Amino acid sequence: MLKTGLRVLLFDANLASPTLVEDLTPDVQGLIFTTKLHGGFEQCSFHLATTIPMAWQYLAEASKTAGRHFFRIVIYEEQNIIWEGRITDIVLDLGDKGVGLRISAFGYWSSLRDQYYSDDDAGHTDWRSGSHTADDIIKEMLTEVCPSINADQTNIQANSRDIAGIDLSARNFPQDVIVRQLAAVSDSDNSIWHFAIWDNRIAYWSPRSIATLDYRVQLSDTSQLALNQSVSSLRNAITPLVDTTEGTTVTNATSLAFYPRREFLFTLPTGSVANSQADAAETLAEERGYAAQVQRFQVTGHIFQNATGDSGTSLVEVPKWRVRAGQTIRIDDLVPQTITSPSFDRLRTFHITKTVYTADNDTLTVFPDTLPRTLTTILSEFGEIEAPR
Repeated sequence: MLKTGLRVLLFDANLASPTLVEDLTPDVQGLIFTTKLHGGFEQCSFHLATTIPMAWQYLAEASKTAGRHFFRIVIYEEQNIIWEGRITDIVLDLGDKGVGLRISAFGYWSSLRDQYYSDDDAGHTDWRSGSHTADDIIKEMLTEVCPSINADQTNIQANSRDIAGIDLSARNFPQDVIVRQLAAVSDSDNSIWHFAIWDNRIAYWSPRSIATLDYRVQLSDTSQLALNQSVSSLRNAITPLVDTTEGTTVTNATSLAFYPRREFLFTLPTGSVANSQADAAETLAEERGYAAQVQRFQVTGHIFQNATGDSGTSLVEVPKWRVRAGQTIRIDDLVPQTITSPSFDRLRTFHITKTVYTADNDTLTVFPDTLPRTLTTILSEFGEIEAPR
């Protein structure tokens, strides 16, 4: 039984007019859910104690029934959505502990791999001519081939760089277009842009920001904390590469004053013009020009928010399950008391790229700034394997 202040509700697959099927909360065990950038709500899994007749309602039986695949799972704290997604995997477990189901769900970011997009398809915009920005492309893809995503596009922020000339004629999933092509070229402000699907399947597209400090922890409330700064991925001389043509190399002068020259050919989408190439190279030279945080840590104790804003002195404890990717967190013990505003120093104040919340032991795992450099993440960056759903 779920012992936290969370509720797990199951809805049918009708997103236009959803029907509550069941409150699963009393029978949920081993609940784990994650958030990530890009993506938003990423993955959720749990064990569901049930009976054999109820279990068969979840399973597909050839042409007789579709089971409960793609049914909507929503985790609530009171009326606030903490996680939302759709069921993808159902395992019937007939072990010694009785009948149970192991349920896995992915957030609606995964639906951006349901249908392909090509700007050659009827009714789609030819982005190779005219004047267009990245947000224009995202809005069209969501409207045309992403029916599971909410039509509310007010949180897709406008870009400033005209990226007309980009060739999106090849059939690709919108997820890949956003991550490997649109986010890759950045913008004229040289910010890191992220895409996510959050509450009520609403899309968000915005530059990384640490203007607000969201959460604060003490060292005594953390475990497995080993802040590992690595230069294995440091690159301070970036050359944009479009097809087989190299653009102008951009260097990070500050990084070069401290470290050896480390070069990188950065592949950009076909049709990327000179301004877009420069944006991408300058952004990457700044982002990759310094030692990067490649570790994770756990919050096992308390986590706090300022009650009166970042400069306030009154702290209020909040549940760990509220923390999401895209927010900021500071380890107070590592910060001099004179510092009152957040600074993205990758040592004490972090932008969160991924969270994992484990309900059984009320533990939050935080992945700060740069995800650990596993073989999977390295290969996915270079397009050698399919990115996670």
